[in-house]
Amino acid sequence: MGLFNKFIKKNNPQEEDNPQENRSVFKDWCLESFLRNEAKFRHQEKVVKRSSKNEPVTLEYILKELLNVDPSDCGSMTIVSREELGHNDRTEVIEKPSDVLAYKPYDAILYTNDKGEVLPIKGKNTVLIISYRPSDIVYGGIEKRNDKSKLRTNNSIIMFLRGIGPFMYETAYMRVSIMIPNFTSPDDFRVSHSKNVPFTTSFILGFDIVSPKDKLKRYKDVEASLIRKLNKGEKLSQGEKAVREGLTYSKDLISDFNYGCWLVSEKRYADALMPLMNAYNYLKTAIVTGYDNLHSIFYETCFNIGFCLNEMEQYDRAIYYFDLIPQKEKSNIYIIEYINALVNNGDPRSMGFVQDCLSEFEEGKKQVDSEETSMFYDFLWRRLAYLFIDYKMWDDARELLEGLKKLPSCHDFAISELEYIKNVTGK
Repeated sequence: MGLFNKFIKKNNPQEEDNPQENRSVFKDWCLESFLRNEAKFRHQEKVVKRSSKNEPVTLEYILKELLNVDPSDCGSMTIVSREELGHNDRTEVIEKPSDVLAYKPYDAILYTNDKGEVLPIKGKNTVLIISYRPSDIVYGGIEKRNDKSKLRTNNSIIMFLRGIGPFMYETAYMRVSIMIPNFTSPDDFRVSHSKNVPFTTSFILGFDIVSPKDKLKRYKDVEASLIRKLNKGEKLSQGEKAVREGLTYSKDLISDFNYGCWLVSEKRYADALMPLMNAYNYLKTAIVTGYDNLHSIFYETCFNIGFCLNEMEQYDRAIYYFDLIPQKEKSNIYIIEYINALVNNGDPRSMGFVQDCLSEFEEGKKQVDSEETSMFYDFLWRRLAYLFIDYKMWDDARELLEGLKKLPSCHDFAISELEYIKNVTGK
């Protein structure tokens, strides 16, 4: 019994008397799965080469080309795999670095049967733990290295491999999710946030089980038709809907934007990122030619993405989106979140930016003429005091904090920080 018939028997036993119709339905499902996942593969942020049996993607390619990691910084690797429902747990260790670099990720979720057919392992999840900059490599070969730094040794690169479907038919797609811990030295001990935010990224690989020539042409035709129909507002076919779903730009700009903002109001920051990024990926292109109509929603989208990333302590990413908002468009709320991202990320622009904001009040460009403006003005002084302390400018910090003690909104903060300075400096 072939793969198709097994699928039908398991999922639609009452339909076995009409195999021709069932086969047509199955082919439609497979095509839609291919179109959706091919759209994701083509429109991801990273440009990733296709993989096949003759030209496989290896860990060396991923490390060097997609992560910008020197392969010589990597040592042994542990492979932890688990099949559907947690069955058949297995752990394997590859000691030799050259074998680690030659490892083909698709070997984790595909197998070749007795007939030579390449098939997916249903529900297979695999985690790769790669030894990154182990001390024996860093210290042992330091004289021959261009980079002689000794920090961040004995780290790991953690990769989670998962096939994405619902069908891996003729072309198999895999999501690779990566985390690299970021250890700082010395570790932070005072601030509530942590600078040890790990590096994370994710991308999709595509493995062509058979030649994709005909299907890729089909995909191009469907995507071209989709774009044409979207521009004309025409009804989409199922295949075009599948491509639209897989594309990184928004399926429905207003829906994505509103839903993302609602999730932010519910403090569901990680959940909010997906619809907000959908809106952003559409707007970042559309705003070039439609600035007059779209700039407000574009800046609001960037702010909400930055706000979510701030709450998730991914300050470097937050800064990127805040920087997309022109200074003249930044309200006090925008500026507060931008300063929080700069300061928490240790950005060297932090102090200069805070001082520039305060100078606008001193020069009369802004007035403390409302409760909102008063709160913003006091916030700026607290942040400047924090920065003085962060940069160990103790005298400047004491002088400013003594003044802030007189302000009701800053009194408790000033007392706490003065006590901290006394504990650290002894005076």
